[in-house]
Amino acid sequence: MKVYLTAALVFISAWSLQAQEVLTLEEAIEKALSQNYTAKIAATNKKIAEVQNHWGEAGRYPQITATVSNANSYSNVQNPTSFLNGAQLLGTGGTAAVDLQWALYQGGRIRLTKDRLGLQEELANSEANRSLETISQTVAKAYFNAQIQQERLKSQQELLALSQDKIAYIEARRAYGQATEFDLLQIRDAYLNDSIQWMLQRTTFENAQQNLALAMGQDWASAKEIVLPRELSYELPRYNFDSLLEVALQNNREIASERIRQQTADIDIAIQEAALLPTVSLGANISEQLNISQINRAQVSGDWQGGTTLSGALNINLSYNIYNGGKQRRAIEIAKLNQEISQLTILNLEQQLGQNLNTVLALYENQRQTYALSQQLLANSSRNLEIASERFKANTLNFFDYRTIQINYINAYNNVQNAFLSAKQTEFDLLLLSGQLLR
Repeated sequence: MKVYLTAALVFISAWSLQAQEVLTLEEAIEKALSQNYTAKIAATNKKIAEVQNHWGEAGRYPQITATVSNANSYSNVQNPTSFLNGAQLLGTGGTAAVDLQWALYQGGRIRLTKDRLGLQEELANSEANRSLETISQTVAKAYFNAQIQQERLKSQQELLALSQDKIAYIEARRAYGQATEFDLLQIRDAYLNDSIQWMLQRTTFENAQQNLALAMGQDWASAKEIVLPRELSYELPRYNFDSLLEVALQNNREIASERIRQQTADIDIAIQEAALLPTVSLGANISEQLNISQINRAQVSGDWQGGTTLSGALNINLSYNIYNGGKQRRAIEIAKLNQEISQLTILNLEQQLGQNLNTVLALYENQRQTYALSQQLLANSSRNLEIASERFKANTLNFFDYRTIQINYINAYNNVQNAFLSAKQTEFDLLLLSGQLLR
C-alpha cells in the first residue's frame, strides 16, 4: 500500500529539484510566438508582403530584356526553271538584341498600385498579429489549466497523506482494543481510493503539461521539463463594458484588418478609374543581326558569304482605350460595390463585437460571482473538516460520516479551481475581443 505514497513523495521531490526553472506565463507566450508553426507561417506571409511592397512591383521602373537567337537553314533546289537548279543552299545567322519598355504615364496607376502594396503589407502585419493573439490565448488557457491541474494534484497528495495518517491512527487504536478490523479495512479502502484518484490526477496534470508544450510549439516529450509556479495567483479583475467596447473598436484585429481592406477597396476604385486615362510609354531597341550563306554548285565556289546588320529604334507610344464594350465602366462599378460590401462588413463586425463583448462580459461576471461563492463554500467545508477531524479523533464521529465530510471538502476545493479556471479563460476571450491580449 505504501507504494502510492512513495511515488507521490518521489514526484514531489523531483518537482522541488526543478523549482529554480519555473516557467512564467509571459515566457510561455514568448516561446510560443517564436516556436509555434502557425506563428512561423504568419511571419513568413508578413515577409512575403514586405518583399512585394516595392516600386518595381508597381511598375515604376523600365523592363529591359536581352535576347540572343540563332537560325539555321538548308535547301536542296531541284527546279529546272531556277538558276539555282541543282544547288544546295546552307544558311546560318544570329541576332543579339536589347529591348527596353518603360511606362511613362498610366493615369497614376503606378502610385496607386504602390499604395495598394503598402496596404497589403499592413494587412499581412495585422493578420499576423491576429494569429499571434490567438496563439497567445491558446497558450494562456493551457498554462492556467496546467496550473489548476497542478493545484489539484497537490490537493490529492495532501489527501493521500491524511489517509496514510489515518491508517497509522487506526492501527494504534486497534492495538489498544479501541478499533476493530472493520474500521481498519474501511480506512484502507479510503486510502486505496485516494491513491487511485492521485494517479488519475497525475495523468491529468501530465496531459495538461503536454497540451501546454504543444501550444508553445514544443515536442510533447519536452512537456515533463515544464515547471510551473507552485503558487497560483487567484486574480479576477473587474471590467467595464463601455471601456472595453471603446478599446475594442480601436484594437480588435478582425475589424482592423477589415478597415485595411476598405482602404484597399478605395484604391481599387481609383485604379479602375485611372484605366480610363491615356497611357504613354517609351520603347527602345538595339540589335545586331548576322546572316551568312553558302551555295554548293558546280559553277559556284561554295564559300560562306554574308554580313551583319546593326539597327536601333526609339519609340514613344500613346494609347487610349476609346471603347471596350463598357468593360472598364463595369469594373469601376464592381469596385464601388466591393467598397460598399467592405463598409457594411465593418458595421456588421462592430455590431457583433458589441454583442459578443456584452455576452462574454456577462458570462465573466457570473463566473466571478460563482468563484466568490465557491470560495465561501470551501471555507465552510474547511472548517467543517477541522471539526470533523477533532470529533473523529475523539471517537464521537464514525468514519463514514467523517469520510463524507472529507469528500465534500475535496469537491468544494475542486469547485473553486473549476470556477477560477472558467473565469480566467473567459477573461482571455474578453482580452482577445478587445485586442489587448498581446499587450
